[in-house]
Amino acid sequence: MDAIVFGTNNCGWCKKVANTLKDHQITVIKVDVTEENNLEQMKEYAGEDARTVPQVVIDGKYVGGYTETERFLNTIIKQ
Repeated sequence: MDAIVFGTNNCGWCKKVANTLKDHQITVIKVDVTEENNLEQMKEYAGEDARTVPQVVIDGKYVGGYTETERFLNTIIKQ
């Protein structure tokens, strides 16, 4: 599995979700939304109302923030 984590360099929850994904052997690509065009890319996945980070996409499917990602991972573990 591959994940994109949209966030910022100083976001603690962004680092935590990236580490949680890595703990589940998921490849993580971090995208800093403060860099040009990255915020627009995040909104393409998360919707125009997305204003917080992290926002996570796994295998091309938008999952959500930290809590939603944790729930998603728990459903994978139970399968």
